[in-house]
Amino acid sequence: MAGLAVLAVTASACASGGGSGQVAGEAEDANGVVNMVMAPDAVWKWLDDNGIKQEMEEEAGIQVLTSSSWDEFGVFAGGHADVVSAATYEAPDLADAIKEPAAVFGRYNADRSLLGVAPGSPYQDLCDLEGKKIATFTAVSITLVWGMYAKEMCGLDLKAGGGDYELVVTDIQNLGDLVARGDADACLCLPDFALPQLVAGTVTPLYEGKSAAQLWSENFGSNPDDITHPQTNVFVAREAWVEKNPEEAAFLLALWERGLEEWRANRDEIISTYPEDFGVTSPEEQAYLINHLDTVYDWYVDSVYLEDQWVSEEKEIFEFMRETGFMEKDVEDPVFTTVEPTS
Repeated sequence: MAGLAVLAVTASACASGGGSGQVAGEAEDANGVVNMVMAPDAVWKWLDDNGIKQEMEEEAGIQVLTSSSWDEFGVFAGGHADVVSAATYEAPDLADAIKEPAAVFGRYNADRSLLGVAPGSPYQDLCDLEGKKIATFTAVSITLVWGMYAKEMCGLDLKAGGGDYELVVTDIQNLGDLVARGDADACLCLPDFALPQLVAGTVTPLYEGKSAAQLWSENFGSNPDDITHPQTNVFVAREAWVEKNPEEAAFLLALWERGLEEWRANRDEIISTYPEDFGVTSPEEQAYLINHLDTVYDWYVDSVYLEDQWVSEEKEIFEFMRETGFMEKDVEDPVFTTVEPTS
C-alpha cells in the first residue's frame, strides 16, 4: 500500500541503510544520523532555507539526511530509510512488508481531503454518488478512508477495480478539473490541489467543505472535539530502530516540533515563499487557501508528540477498518512509541 504524499522533504542526501540487511527485531546504532524519506514539504524547506535545521543539528550533534520520493512506502519497505511519513492506517501494511513491528512515534498532518462535485449537482452526499464516477489520486490512502465512510454510511463499496462506484485514479493536479469539465461526477480532492476550481466555483465541496478528519470526529470517533484523526502523516520507523536510537528519534521530533512552531508563527509567509507546495498560482488562490485554513480546516497538528489519550483515539481507526472490512480481524494494531521531548 503506497503512502500518501502530502508532505515532506527536499533531498539533501540519498537515504541509505534503514532496515536493509538487518535481522528482524534488531537495529544498528544510528551514530547520530537519521535517514528519512517523505515527499516535498514547505515547512521542511523553511527550516532548511532559514538555517534552523543546520543550527539545531550542530547543537545536537545529530544530522537528518532526507530523500524525496512519492513512493515513501516502497523506499522504507526496501530498507533505504530509517524513518518514513505514512498514514496511520498504513502502518500495519508497513509492518507486514518489513516482517517486523513498525512503530508510530510522531504525528504531523490529519486527513484534509474533501468530497467535491460540480455546482448545481444533484448529489448531496457520498451515498447519492452510487454508480457515479469519482476521481482520486490513489487507490489507497485517503480513498481507503472515504471507502470506510461509504461502507459505514451507505453500505456501498468504494474501491478500485469494482465496487459500487466508478473509481478513476489520476494525477492529483487533475482531479478538480475533471469535475469542472464534467468528466467526473465527484472528486476526492485535497483543497490545496484544487484551488483553481474552488476559487472559480467550478467545484463545490459537499458536507459544508468539511475534511475527512472533521467527518471522522463528528460521526465515528469517540472525541468530537479532536479533529486531528485520522492522520495521513505520522512518523514511522522499525520498532527496533526507535528503541535502539532514542536520541536520534527525539531529535527528529524536536526538529519537526520547531517546524510546527514556525508554521504557526509564519504560516502566510511560508505559503507565499513556497506557493508550489500548496498548489498556489495566483494571489486569489493564496487568499482562498489562507481563508480555508482560518475558517474551515487547518490540518497541521499543534504538537508532534504523542499523548496517551490521543493514541487511544487514533487507534480507533483500526477497529473501524476491521468493522468495514478494510483490515483483517486478526491483524494487530501497530505499535505506538512515546518519545519524550528533549529538554
